[in-house]
Amino acid sequence: MFKGTAQLSRARTAARQEDFSSAAVSPWACLILRTIHQIVSITAGTLDPRRTRTRAYGLDVRDADAFTEVVRRTEHELGPIDILVNNAGIMPIGRFTDMDPDAIKMQFDINVFGVMNGMRAAIPHMRRRKRGHIVNIASTAGKIGMPYAAAYTAAKHAVVGLTEAVRREEADQGIAMSYIMPVPVNTELISGSKRMRWPPIQEPEDVAKAIVAAIRSGAVDVYVPKGARWGQILQAITPRPFYERVGHLLGMDRLFGEVDEVARASYRRRVFSK
Repeated sequence: MFKGTAQLSRARTAARQEDFSSAAVSPWACLILRTIHQIVSITAGTLDPRRTRTRAYGLDVRDADAFTEVVRRTEHELGPIDILVNNAGIMPIGRFTDMDPDAIKMQFDINVFGVMNGMRAAIPHMRRRKRGHIVNIASTAGKIGMPYAAAYTAAKHAVVGLTEAVRREEADQGIAMSYIMPVPVNTELISGSKRMRWPPIQEPEDVAKAIVAAIRSGAVDVYVPKGARWGQILQAITPRPFYERVGHLLGMDRLFGEVDEVARASYRRRVFSK
């Protein structure tokens, strides 16, 4: 565990960043960033000043130059960044052919290029020090095909592949990398969606604990919950008709295919607000 250095965390737009902050009980200095017009000072205020030094900055993760500048300021004000958590993301859903092309592009700009911008800004600093850990938040959708969330699925596949590839490029530079793959998490991100019979919905605290555990252990691919790994195993070892039938019985086709649009309206407005 790195001590006395900076942890740079970008909060998912619908998650509770304080869950990660409370789970990461250590004397790390924390920098909390949000995207899509979020107010970051509220989250920073939840951190115990006796245990952490905090800075809260607004950042549009789609802006590579702005990300580079925030990393520079962090290193200047708080010290070396040893941990980067790429957690910004959005999830517009619906039938692929009915989706607004701008919504698809926005998902990739934030969910993929935002992650790339963070990695490209932080890795050179970590490389010079021969140490660091990058945690990218993916999803179980990064390993399977999630109907009615096709663009989100494609973006999370990209995050998984990106992390695996860059991890091997930087393996001899002392930089560890992990990607976290939660099942649906109880945040506004899945508002209005159905629930699957299995796996059970997770809480933000579960993801936060998985992030901290990955940093401590150096684990690369982390499922939340751990049992969700069986979905990938089942996909690999069983005939496709059997696997898809099991997915249907568990409610995969209904999860985002039968959405309560009224319940989801607030999230849609916030994500696409100017």
